[in-house]
Amino acid sequence: MSAGDDGVTDISDLGLVSDLWEYWGFSPWNFEGMKGVSRRVTFVKSALIGEVCRYYADDYIIWNHRGKADRDRILNVCRPKPELMTQRYLFVEAAESGGKCSIRSFLFGFRGYAEVHSFTPGGKFEKRIKDLAPLVDKALELLRSRKKGSGGDRGEN
Repeated sequence: MSAGDDGVTDISDLGLVSDLWEYWGFSPWNFEGMKGVSRRVTFVKSALIGEVCRYYADDYIIWNHRGKADRDRILNVCRPKPELMTQRYLFVEAAESGGKCSIRSFLFGFRGYAEVHSFTPGGKFEKRIKDLAPLVDKALELLRSRKKGSGGDRGEN
């Protein structure tokens, strides 16, 4: 996606809305030429006796990548980590690639999972990424409003 007749914003500009990413707990991330944002979410299970268990999920939203090659590489280099249940990677794509969700389990899921998803802004998305995909759409909407000058808070970045 690039700026064109429709006022569409380039997905590589997603890093320019750092205030939105920070609000949702994300920080800048890069790995072997890929760029995006990441966050760690903590889940705590508690009962009357107090905390029963604590585990984590890492989320990555990646907008600078080389498509299928990087999706496959991420799936191959992911390793289980202590107390980390899920590693979700959302690859933002300018055009629909037809790529389906790939899931890798570690020790039959007992040591966690790695999930690789593709998402085209404005398109359909799977239930597993219902919290991440709308953030990408919101980030692009914010970018467009700032480019039109109606954002009002452009200087606060």
